[in-house]
Amino acid sequence: MDWLRRRWQWLVGPAAVGLAALVGWFVPTGDFLILPGEAVNTAPMVQVASAPAKPRGGSLLLVTIYSSPANFDEWLFGHVYPHAHLEPARTQLPPNTSYERFRHLEEAMMADSQTTAKVVALRQLGYTVTEHGQGAAVTSVQRGSAAEAAGIGRGDLILAIDGQPVTTASQLVDRIDAARPGQTVRITLKPNNSDAQKEVEATLRARPNDPNRALLGVTPETYRPSYDFPVPISIDSRGIIGPSAGLVLTLSIMQAASPTDITHGHNVAATGTIDLSGRVGAVGGVPDKVYAAEGRAEYFLVPKADADTARKTATRMKVVETDTLQQAVDFLKSLA
Repeated sequence: MDWLRRRWQWLVGPAAVGLAALVGWFVPTGDFLILPGEAVNTAPMVQVASAPAKPRGGSLLLVTIYSSPANFDEWLFGHVYPHAHLEPARTQLPPNTSYERFRHLEEAMMADSQTTAKVVALRQLGYTVTEHGQGAAVTSVQRGSAAEAAGIGRGDLILAIDGQPVTTASQLVDRIDAARPGQTVRITLKPNNSDAQKEVEATLRARPNDPNRALLGVTPETYRPSYDFPVPISIDSRGIIGPSAGLVLTLSIMQAASPTDITHGHNVAATGTIDLSGRVGAVGGVPDKVYAAEGRAEYFLVPKADADTARKTATRMKVVETDTLQQAVDFLKSLA
């Protein structure tokens, strides 16, 4: 106790700092703290039933970003850490959306990207993956098209053409392809936000690049899709959310299901969304993802739209433009 009486003034400073840090942890700010995350080897994340054994090879790396509402302590950290930056919350969240709601949306996007990655990877490997759905939802309508003339709008759900059921977007395309330019078809649909069915007639027009093929003039998307997977695949996202892992998950499924190492012994990072046609879409936070991958990856596959930004940041790895899955596959083959 005598020692404490003599030294108590020495403890005041550290105690005050500790108390301030504790209080600051519970004080919100209007900013998000954003940091480079990790480059995660996807091999333990992706499991393919009856996957062939293969020699140990390279790795496919999923790159992440840390992004979260900043408390006062984190706000201070964001001003001193070299690769940290702060962004106003309004630029990081959709309008009228809470952070909790935003995370739920990002979790749903990750689930959708996993499903798409399974479909695209297996089809790339030559498997048949059958799609089921509950109609073809109209995501856009071309101006001046047969669909617009018939009163079809964005959000409408097409259920049949001339009485033949339409359960998927590809079925709608097939039904229109089977018709002729100038032919009038009867379309059964549910208007946007309605449970009531109605029928409209559309006189099909010719495709600009092929006068012998009919064109309705809509961009369809399968409503509530499901798939018959010939090979069971499980993906543990390990808390990672968002759609930007689509490309690397697709390649990781191919890596797990293939009898050979598709990386040919190299460490390859990748980012980009992916759709059912194998197109790779742009993502955000590319500089932070480059920082996360540097030192772990030899190559970084990124969408063309993000390639220049990635090249300006990367110093120790080669940035490779990849707008389609096939381009990514061709590049990996070139590493052999």
